Amino acid sequence: MMYDVYRSLEEFIEDLETIREIEFEYNGKDYSLSYFEKVHIAEYDKPETHKEYDTIEEFLNEFKIDGIPIKELATKIKVIFH
Repeated sequence: MMYDVYRSLEEFIEDLETIREIEFEYNGKDYSLSYFEKVHIAEYDKPETHKEYDTIEEFLNEFKIDGIPIKELATKIKVIFH
């Protein structure tokens, strides 16, 4: 399967603001990300991993995968759907 990738953090943010739903894979795990009033993220089919953030900025600064902030991973994730 061919994946899309983001060329920059800004491109990732723009996608989140305009398309509002992104599914991506990182390090063997699939994630579902959405932005409707708040940012929601969870591992795919694992509602117990759900996290919610009031703003995109808060999400970028606080959400981490394997200890790495999502803002540092934006160009490394494999986009499944957006």
